[in-house]
This record gives sequence, C-alpha cells and structure tokens, in this order.
Amino acid sequence: MKKPKSYKWQKNDGTGTMSRHLRSEHGLGPEGEEGSSGGGQAQLHGYASDMPGAGMPFVYNRDRMISELGRFIIADELPYSFGESVNYEYFNRVALQPQYRKVSRNTLKRRTQQSYYAYRGYLMEMFRTYDGRVSLTSDTWTSTYGEPFVCVTAHWIDNDWLLQKRIICFEAMEEAHNGFNIKSRIVSCCKNFHLVDKIFSISLDNATANTSAMQFLKEDPSIKLVLDEYGLRKKVIALDTPTRWNSTYKLLHDAIAYRDVLTDMYNESRATDGQFITNDHWSLAKIVHDVLETFDNATHIFSYVYEPNIHTVILECIKIICTIKQTSLANPGAAVKRLLDNMKVKWCAYFTEFPPIYAIAAILDPGVKLEGLTNLLTFYYQQLDVQFDVPYYVNNCKRILERLCEEYGAVIQPQPVGSSMGASRFGILGPVLKKSRPDGSGSSSSSSSSSSSNIGVGEYLTYQFETEENFHIIEWWKNRSSKFPVLARIAKDILAIPASTIASESAFSAGRRVLDEKRSRLSFESIEMC
Repeated sequence: MKKPKSYKWQKNDGTGTMSRHLRSEHGLGPEGEEGSSGGGQAQLHGYASDMPGAGMPFVYNRDRMISELGRFIIADELPYSFGESVNYEYFNRVALQPQYRKVSRNTLKRRTQQSYYAYRGYLMEMFRTYDGRVSLTSDTWTSTYGEPFVCVTAHWIDNDWLLQKRIICFEAMEEAHNGFNIKSRIVSCCKNFHLVDKIFSISLDNATANTSAMQFLKEDPSIKLVLDEYGLRKKVIALDTPTRWNSTYKLLHDAIAYRDVLTDMYNESRATDGQFITNDHWSLAKIVHDVLETFDNATHIFSYVYEPNIHTVILECIKIICTIKQTSLANPGAAVKRLLDNMKVKWCAYFTEFPPIYAIAAILDPGVKLEGLTNLLTFYYQQLDVQFDVPYYVNNCKRILERLCEEYGAVIQPQPVGSSMGASRFGILGPVLKKSRPDGSGSSSSSSSSSSSNIGVGEYLTYQFETEENFHIIEWWKNRSSKFPVLARIAKDILAIPASTIASESAFSAGRRVLDEKRSRLSFESIEMC
C-alpha cells in the first residue's frame, strides 16, 4: 500500500494538482469520468457554430429551455401535454441533459402566450414605423368541428429587400360568413397592426361573400387603398368540376407512366363488353397532358410566397394560351378541338382583360417595360382571337404608374439612372418582347417627356438594358434604388403583392392539423397562437 501523499494549498494555487492526482491515482478525468486520461486543459462544450451564442460555453437554463420547448411544440404542431411526457423526460435526462425535468401543459401554454404576445407587439410596432406598403391576402375556413375562422396574411419587402409574410389574424368568427362581417374583421386587424393607411392591395378568393367583402372594403373610409382590388383565382384556372386542371395534369402524368399496366388491367376487366383502352385513348391523354403541363408550371409559380411572382402573371398566361392555340392547330381532330374550345371559353371568362396591377408589375420588370408589355399583349390577343385596344390599356397603366410616382415622389427625392437587363430569360417569348409595334414606333418613346414628379420613369423606360445572368427582380431593384429612388420604392411595394391567396390557404392546412381529434379542446386563443 502506497504511503499517503500530503498536498499543501497556497493562496495562488489552482486545481491542477488535484486534477493530476485524480488521473494518476484514481483513473478519473477532469470531469470525473471513469477511465478518462491524458493531459491538457479540459474543453468546455459550447453552442454549435450555426446557433445563437456560438463559441460560448453551454450553461443549462431551465427558463430558456421552457421557452424553446414551447417554440418547438408550436412549430411542430404538438399538444401542450408533450412537455409532460415521461418518455420524453427520460430521453432528455439520459441522452441530453441530466438536469431536465418535465414541464406541465399549463406552464407551456403560459410561456407560449408570453412569447406570442411579445412577438405580436413587435410586429405592431414594426408596422407602426414601417414607411412602405403592405399587401394583404385573406380567406375564410370552417374546421372539422364546424368552427368558422378568418385568416389575414401580410406581405411586404423589408428594408433588406427580403420578401416577408406573417399571419396577423387567425380568429374564430362567431358571426355569419357574410361580406360585411368579413370586412369588419379585416378592418379590425388592420387597425390593430397600424396598417389602415399602408395597404397597397387586398387579395381575396372569388367566393360570393369575399366579393361582397371587397365592395364593403372599398366603401370603408378607414381603409385607404393605393390601388383598387385585383385578383387571381387561388385555383388558377378551374373547370366546372371538383378537379383542378393542374390536378388533372398530375393524374395523367402518373397514369401515362403506367400506361401498359393500366391498359392490361382495364382491358381484362372489360373483356365481356368490349370497351377497351386503345392507343388512340392514350394519344388523346398525352395531348391533354402536354396542354395541362403549362397550367401546372404556372400554378407552382403563382404559389410562391417567399419569391416575387406578381410580375410573371401576364407572361405565364400568354404561355398557357399559346400552348392551347398551338395544340389546336397541330391536332385538328374533333375531340381535341372540342376540348380546347371549351378551355378557351372558360379562359376568356376570367382573362379577357388583366387587372392593371399585373401590367404595372410587368412594366417594372426591366426585361419587359412598356414596349415589351405592348408587344406581349398584342401577341396575346392575337392568339386569343379577341379584339382589344392594347395601346389604350397600356397607356392607362402608364398613367397609373405616373400617379404612383407623384404620390411617392412627394416624399422621395429622385436621382439619375443607369444599368442593365435583357429579355433572353423569357424563352419563346423573347422575340415577341423585342418586336416593333405595328405602327413602327416604340411605345416607350412617349415616356421620355416625364414631369418632375415622376422623374426617372422616362429614363427607365427608354434605357436599353443588357442581359444579366441569374436575374432576380428584387435584387435588381435593390441594387438600383439609389438611381431610381421613386420607382424602386414603388417596385418594392408592388412586388410584395402575391399572385394568389395560397398563404392563407396554407394557414388553413396547418389549422386542420392543429385542430384534430386529439386537440379538439383548444381555445380560440390557443389556435390563433398555433
């Protein structure tokens, strides 16, 4: 047996002697772990490099843990009782943090309420001081249990030129789903978030109650809209059937991939009556599939919520009508012609004339501008076989843009202009954009004589932009905000307008998951937070 050693402690001594003794005599490491050995200073475990507090030593904090657990439960749509799970407590104590103790549902609810109202207050203050415009989308929904809800989503481009969206209202409607009550909820939400004088546009679904609500909103003196309503059906283009056209495309896309299997199965089941699937049927399905593929592509573009899409609406609609026209010419069969004629009639019911906001957004695309818009619309109505006064429509949109410049120019001092962009990214529509007008004049020539209130419009419309790689319209206007201060501010507000109400629709999809059979007792206040 070794003779015990004595250790003398002095005032300036550290704990190194004790650590070395533990390692050499007892086989314990610096953290008391059996079998640990080796020299050097003990390493402090810190936060990961991509987390808040990177590089700092980790210190367990129960208060912070409860806040983050509440955030996790809300984000993953879990019940508050998750924090009371014995198994989750065991997992944390054994694998992650021995000091962890389970959290009651009341504590989690209280903490998430505190976080929710704190962030809600932050948004209210941010909107109160925000100097730009905000676009809104709204829709109504009835839950599985019959409770009606209204959702309002705000869209804007922040000072870093990033497209943002936030749900600012998700409330139960105890009153009837009529236009006046929907309008009242939207107005109340706008007042709460200091948005009554900052709304650029409001997008609603085309249900009868929403159409009535939009009329009430126009007549409400407390709401000051910069432009009148605009709209694009959230289902893009819909036949008078429960199935959307892009849903039909997905069905045909999958079916064509399995045509041999489906043909054999169907023909075997109908062997007695002689009604078989033939190659002619599949040829017709392929034609319809190719037509609807353009619709499906447009649906994806119109569904963007974190990328601008308002400026692409006219372009995508032209691609669709071109596909219908080209398919009709290439397939003179009666069945195809009848199908495409019906699609064209349905299309004309919605898109004979575009709301001006779509055209103004296209003008603000430096690859389109005024002359490109004129050429595109002329080509569009030629494909549609419809008589339309394109020059009058384009000039009216230009006048609206000039009025916007007068309003924005009153608070923004304009400066000179320059820089580049082209039309190569428009594919088959590139030659259409560059084509001269029928009268031989460029439609942008009339814009060179702009007044002092819209200085910069003439320079922007007449300047010849060169091609850029990886063009992004928000980035383009951000980089030229000092050269086009008035137009850049207008573009910032217009490009935040979504092309559909998909943002509110996605909120209702989350609502179906949150308000399920396991969480049917959630209060309306909790549903709004979740």
